[in-house]
Amino acid sequence: MKKIGLLIDTLIGGGAERIVLNFAETFAKFGHEVHIILIKDVIEHEINPTLYTIHTLSHDGELSKYKFINKILLAQRLKKVVATIETNAKPFDLFISNAEDMDLLAKKAKLKNFYIRYRNSMFVYYKSKFEHTSGFKRLRRKLKFKLQFKSRYDNQNIITVSKALVDDITKQMNIKPRMIQCIYNPFDFETIRKRAEEENLNIPKEKYIIYAAKFENRKNQKLLVKAYKKANTPLPLVLIGNTHTSSDKQYLKELKDLIKELGIEDKIIFPGFQKNPYPWIKNAELFVMSSNSEGLPLVLVEALVLGTKIVSTDCPTGPSEVLVDELKEFLSPVGDIEGLANNIQKALESYPKIEDKYIEKFKASYSIEQYLQLCAKGNS
Repeated sequence: MKKIGLLIDTLIGGGAERIVLNFAETFAKFGHEVHIILIKDVIEHEINPTLYTIHTLSHDGELSKYKFINKILLAQRLKKVVATIETNAKPFDLFISNAEDMDLLAKKAKLKNFYIRYRNSMFVYYKSKFEHTSGFKRLRRKLKFKLQFKSRYDNQNIITVSKALVDDITKQMNIKPRMIQCIYNPFDFETIRKRAEEENLNIPKEKYIIYAAKFENRKNQKLLVKAYKKANTPLPLVLIGNTHTSSDKQYLKELKDLIKELGIEDKIIFPGFQKNPYPWIKNAELFVMSSNSEGLPLVLVEALVLGTKIVSTDCPTGPSEVLVDELKEFLSPVGDIEGLANNIQKALESYPKIEDKYIEKFKASYSIEQYLQLCAKGNS
């Protein structure tokens, strides 16, 4: 039995947080001791405390009003929590960080056997820091954030969630990790399918199209509603998701304004955040993802596991590793309204049979075995 530490900022209702819980449940089902450590005491997902233990470093993530000091104090708190868990017991065999802030705190805390699970395009994230600036400010921000990324990720153990992310990090960002390896996220097919059978009286009785994601620029629901309008389908569009920051709330307001401007308010359904999105995805006629960037989109894999047809933007990174072979034709360029609209129409008319070969590589057992091999390496 191994002792596994999963590190993340919070368990808000997002995909990254859901993946951490998937990790926790899967490691536990394979007979390992699992601890989830949060920076903030925020939990929105359904949890199963019989399988793992959750620890928090603080109530709201603020131990000092000074950012630099706050990070030092949080790192010290992380080290103390880990030491407390290990008192008179077996030390941790593996730590996996699943969020940028935790990447830094775990490094400062000098945790042993620590791996960073990098989840989205680092290059796209880096560009977002300066792409809307110009002149000296642009040059200053490019240098500042390039140095910040180098400082944080050089000489670290990095696990990417898609193969394309390896080049994204090492070639486009010129990061020089101690080691880097792609391991796909673990997906418990049996649990996903079982939870998809749970009754939900709010699901539309009619056929519908769906997208499940946080409301933000990166997920680009604005592109989706424009493509949906252009596709001119009678099926309603269900948008599952939530907001956390003021910018998220502003984005959702702009999205609803756009929907009104397009004259399709009566065709868009906003059911809010769903702790169990699987019945919604399973019963949908089509799942459409419109993201500008991802890492490995768990919703695409989950949709395939549930046998739901998919179309998606071919964003960096991940979709092209999920939609392969005959499914490749349902990828469209990022930002391409007409391309996404055409694929929506095409998928509704005819779609290849979704076979097991598309999801085989995402089996939980494959992923967990590769992570357990990291324990044997004992990297400090």
